[in-house]
Amino acid sequence: MYYIVVFFEKPIEHSENKHIIKTLIDIIISTHFRKLAHLFVSLFLPILLFSQPVIYENGNPSRADITGHTSVTRSIIDLAGEWEYSLNDGVAWMPIVIPSAMEYEGKIIFRRKFEISEELAETKNFELNAYGINYSAEIYINETYVGKHEGGYTSFSISVPENIIQVGKENIIRIVVNSALNFSSTLPVRQQVFGWKNYAGIFRDIFLVATPRVWIDNAVIKIEGIDPKTVTLGIHTVVSAKKLSSDSSLIGKSFVISAEAIELSTGSTANKILYSSVSPEDNRDIEQSFSISITNPKLWSPDSPELYLIKISISHQEGKTYSLVDQFSVTTGLRTIVKNNNQLLLNGVPQELNGVVWIEDSYSRGSSISYEEMERDVALIKNLGANAVRVGFHPPHPYFIQLCNKYGLFVFEELPLFEIPAAIALKENYTVLAKNYLKEMIQRDVNNPSVIAWGLGEGMGETGKGHNALIKELHESAKSLDDRLTYYIGRVPKSVEAESFTDIIGISIFGNTLNAFQSRLKELKRTHPEQILIAAGYGKEAELNNHGGYNDPFSQENQARYVLQHYTAVKESKISGGFVWAFNDWRSARPILRVPLEDHTVQSFGMVELDRKKKTTYDIIRSAYHGEKVTALPAGTYVHPLPYVYVVSGLALLILFAWFLNNSRRFQESVVRGLVRTHNFYSDIRDQQLLPLGYTVFLSFIISLTIGIVLSSIFYHYRANAILDYALSLGVINFLKGILIQMAWNPLLCILYIAAFMLLWFLAVTVLIKLLSYMVKVRIFISHAYTIAVWPALPYILYLLVAMILYRIMESDPYVIPVLISIAILTLWIFIRTLKGISVLFVIYPTKVYMVGTIIVIILLAGLYGALDYTRSFSIYGRYFIDSIVPFLN
Repeated sequence: MYYIVVFFEKPIEHSENKHIIKTLIDIIISTHFRKLAHLFVSLFLPILLFSQPVIYENGNPSRADITGHTSVTRSIIDLAGEWEYSLNDGVAWMPIVIPSAMEYEGKIIFRRKFEISEELAETKNFELNAYGINYSAEIYINETYVGKHEGGYTSFSISVPENIIQVGKENIIRIVVNSALNFSSTLPVRQQVFGWKNYAGIFRDIFLVATPRVWIDNAVIKIEGIDPKTVTLGIHTVVSAKKLSSDSSLIGKSFVISAEAIELSTGSTANKILYSSVSPEDNRDIEQSFSISITNPKLWSPDSPELYLIKISISHQEGKTYSLVDQFSVTTGLRTIVKNNNQLLLNGVPQELNGVVWIEDSYSRGSSISYEEMERDVALIKNLGANAVRVGFHPPHPYFIQLCNKYGLFVFEELPLFEIPAAIALKENYTVLAKNYLKEMIQRDVNNPSVIAWGLGEGMGETGKGHNALIKELHESAKSLDDRLTYYIGRVPKSVEAESFTDIIGISIFGNTLNAFQSRLKELKRTHPEQILIAAGYGKEAELNNHGGYNDPFSQENQARYVLQHYTAVKESKISGGFVWAFNDWRSARPILRVPLEDHTVQSFGMVELDRKKKTTYDIIRSAYHGEKVTALPAGTYVHPLPYVYVVSGLALLILFAWFLNNSRRFQESVVRGLVRTHNFYSDIRDQQLLPLGYTVFLSFIISLTIGIVLSSIFYHYRANAILDYALSLGVINFLKGILIQMAWNPLLCILYIAAFMLLWFLAVTVLIKLLSYMVKVRIFISHAYTIAVWPALPYILYLLVAMILYRIMESDPYVIPVLISIAILTLWIFIRTLKGISVLFVIYPTKVYMVGTIIVIILLAGLYGALDYTRSFSIYGRYFIDSIVPFLN
């Protein structure tokens, strides 16, 4: 008799569990491998079914008014709320609240039911609107394909085909989301260490809009003329129609378009016009352009964020009576933004930017930030004294832009073209993808007065000219859609040429010294004297809750001092201003080596933490931005940490090895022969079997711990090195990198991990030598193989003499490279010694073994390189790392 043991997180009565159990029983009964099936079901099924992703629920209802859809003529079917999701193609479903951000990579299926009344179904057209689904989404309604969208951070709308939506509660929307990014064809590409977390799912508002058969599809508002007494707004709108003949109230009617401008601060009508007649036709979009003037206008600025509501209406006319058919509303402001040589002019007045970089992430909701959190952030930024926000990495939720309109903050909004090698960015399909992304970003936010510049990317292959063509093409594309300014953010001023195509040039600085920062600003001014210049990001990380004074390189005081000094340098350089990197902490896609944090995925550059707890930097920069006296920062009494574990463990190993060496003549002779007379030593092992196994086991532990101390010292030296941090991300998966980070910051753990790895390595080499003996048909004992695996590594013992102080030696820069070279040479020598031992053991000419061994190593390295290049575009990113990242970080 066989028993099926399955552990479920849900009660056994759950319908999905019953179905799964029944299916499993049927499968197991019908197979001959019952024991194997029993083991699989018992051990692995709970993991496969109930390995849940981390979910950050938002819970807010959708806000259709943000994009102008709220009017008496339209109905909104909010799809926020309770959904189900599946990670295994619908085998099992779990509940979820939408919007939500998920820490998951791969395919997710979402579904929910929604209700449509008979009146709406018979008299309205339907359009699905989503503010953000990451990364790609295929939408089905009642199992009919509706459309697809690619790009997680731009809003989109899809017209629902006729006769798909049914009357009643049984309508089902199903969205198949794939959140996986790759290194070559997605926008953004899969992030490296300096990027952001790629949250998955439906993380922003989603809703259906029910429009009349004739409706205003969109509207773009632009200033056509401005003087002190009058502003003329140009309105470009699209009138659409579908199934016009099915609505008897609209058949044979004349339609007219009108517009009304309302001053939001007072609620009074500034002007109202009746434009002209229009003749809608089924399944056709009709573009209409007209103007409306506003006398005695109130201009928008950060100090006075005056807004106007523009209502565009279409009505049908019967005699002198007009009946409203549809209305579309746009909130906008009246202002001009122009480039005058190297100055940024708002309404003709030069502007100095005191900004911050805001990243769409929070502790409790991930990227699915609630409306309350967004308004709190904007209020904190405004209270800081900032007048500008650069939205980091990608377009934000549209509500954040509206808040900046309301509170008075300039917005720099950018594409997620972040750290993309030119070899990828210049591919034709990638250029098309970037231009489509740019078009969606501009079309959504074009009417917002706070948005003054469109960002075209940051840090793309800057020592070459390849990316210039892409930046130029994007700049021209942006100008064809909107007359706002454009900017590109570089890292190395003397080598950045693509910026010359944009109106604004930004430079991003990471962790550089003050002198290096000032030099780069001077170089930027020298190479681009006729363009608007900004410091697009300057800042450094801080350890959470570290208030050890600015002498501590990881303290909040050190961060505050760094930011204040660089802010002062920006002002003294007389460029157009800068942005502190960043307002808030955020989560990264990759574990971070540089700072000792409990959560190694948190980028701690922010003036506030992920949960919005203020750091010291916030108050310091608030005083600076307000022109107030800055409070003196404490220096503290920072003492460089002394990892005594190296001294204790190194000394203990040295004493133990010396004691054993002095008390065992036989072991002493073996050590000498193993170092200087290797051929005779290996021959004796093969022929006489005179070396006790205990000696080899003892030596393996001594060598493993010695290597552990040596490599741990190197890890410890580079534990805060940004270049190593990035390099590890190129070829190491997150799980393994997380372990390496723990090892770098915990010397004892590092020593133990490396020692354990080396012991396993010796066993693996032992097994390999034994297997090779079968291939060459030589009979050897497993103890011989183990001896040949361990004793060639004997020269590592030489490092016992310096292991306890190696970390101190490496604190002197002139000794770092010699130490690394000596380790590399010693490792190569040990590789040769191992091959020589194998040749003696197998009685084969050494030259043949050297050749075969070298070829095997080359094949393995080539295979590893090929695998990394195929899965991670390693060659492209490796070249980008050398050409762009290393100069940026130095």
